[in-house]
Amino acid sequence: MISRPTTEQILNNCSRELTEVVLPAVEDETVKVTVMMLDLVLRNAALRAAHEIAWMTDEIAAMQAFAGTARPPALASLHLDAVAEAYGAASEAFSAAMESAVAAGDDAKVRRGAELMDRRVGREEELMAGWTPVGR
Repeated sequence: MISRPTTEQILNNCSRELTEVVLPAVEDETVKVTVMMLDLVLRNAALRAAHEIAWMTDEIAAMQAFAGTARPPALASLHLDAVAEAYGAASEAFSAAMESAVAAGDDAKVRRGAELMDRRVGREEELMAGWTPVGR
């Protein structure tokens, strides 16, 4: 029994139940594929739940620094909606700064911006590791 379960733990326990209890009891191949896809969704959601706010706050600071709009690191709230809103605003500032750097021919800044984008893509790839429509 988990006395103080995190969202990650709850989702991983659901995943384990699907694969250890439900899947062995399923005979229909199409339903098996559906269960395996649901398992992947649960595991990806667990990973995101465990790290999403930290990843976004790290990226917010980096995007703001790149755009020259750095603000104090403390957010008004660590609720997911508030962090996602701040992330969206930082993303817009980053995009505008990247467009300006490209237009100005500032190759060094464009490279720095590309590194930030590569980091974001790397995290998304980590989240989506193994995410393919199973059996399709």
